[in-house]
Amino acid sequence: MTTGHVTQEDVIATLERQAREGAWSYSVLYDTRAGRNIPTIEEVRRLVLHVGQLTCRYGPRGPVALISTDPQLSRMARAYANLGELTSLDVRVFTDVADAERWLDEAHPASG
Repeated sequence: MTTGHVTQEDVIATLERQAREGAWSYSVLYDTRAGRNIPTIEEVRRLVLHVGQLTCRYGPRGPVALISTDPQLSRMARAYANLGELTSLDVRVFTDVADAERWLDEAHPASG
C-alpha cells in the first residue's frame, strides 16, 4: 500500500529491488488509495521506459494490479497500463481489492 507522498524515485527503487531479489516475474498488487500525489504523464512515460529497461535485463514483468479510487490517479494508472503494453507489461486498474486479487489469481495462477 502506498501512503502519503510517493515519489518516482520511490517507485523505481521498489522496482529495482523486486528485480534484484528475483521477484520481477511475480504478480503484484499496488494499493494506491492512501497515496497523495498524482504522477505527471512525463513521470509515467519515464517509469514505463525504466520498466522496459528492467524487462530487457530480467525478462517479462509479472502482472500488476493497481487499486485506485481517485479519478486523476486512475487516469494516470490507465496511461501507465496503455504505455506499458509496449514493454509487454500486463497492468489492470481496479477500484476494489477483491476484484484485483481475483484477476491476479484467475488470469495468472502460475505467477509469483
